[in-house]
Amino acid sequence: MTRRIRGTAAIAAAMVAGAIVTPSAARAQAKFELTPFVGSYYPIAKLCSDCNNISDGTNYIGRQLNSFALGGGLSYWVSRTMAIAASFSWSPSRVEETQEDTTNNLGIRNGTSIKGTVFQVSGRLMFRPPRTNVHFIVGGGIASRGGDFWKFIKDSAGGKSTSPEGILGVGVRASVTPKFQLDINAEGHFYSFDPHFGVGTDHSDGTKLQSDLLLSVGIPITLSR
Repeated sequence: MTRRIRGTAAIAAAMVAGAIVTPSAARAQAKFELTPFVGSYYPIAKLCSDCNNISDGTNYIGRQLNSFALGGGLSYWVSRTMAIAASFSWSPSRVEETQEDTTNNLGIRNGTSIKGTVFQVSGRLMFRPPRTNVHFIVGGGIASRGGDFWKFIKDSAGGKSTSPEGILGVGVRASVTPKFQLDINAEGHFYSFDPHFGVGTDHSDGTKLQSDLLLSVGIPITLSR
């Protein structure tokens, strides 16, 4: 937890520092940019809190785990302030299952984690106010899950592994040197998802709003001006 807080604080500090350094207005505006990035994937909400849907005191909980992320984006700057872009990210986020038996007040907890992946692809608009290097992101896309756990759930319970999502974010472009820059972004991904952990007749836990946080640092590469 301490490492997560420190990592998040470091990225936030870098975003603030980057915002202070405004790029030179004389620099030519790139038209097409390719931006590979690395980052951290943080699932905010639990997948389900009573996943077996039988309310027997076992409190079967499912959640995805924090992980690193890899991805990239391609953007076209329509003007100095507006761009259209496509982006993808991949994370080997494992799925953790824990079960706490509260019957007879024993408080026995068991848990395991299973391999999983999260792949997100999206289209978005980026707006950069004049004379700043801060940009705002709004978009939509698809979140898809894979790996051992989600393959088992799909095969056994028939659940869907993809969900449409909405995206809101903010970022800065920090000039490390006159010719080397970094894009530092924080994005929230919001979607409804039914993990289908349940053992009921429809194998459903009910649709629930999920939210993921993606923090990333990328290197914008100019393809054309």
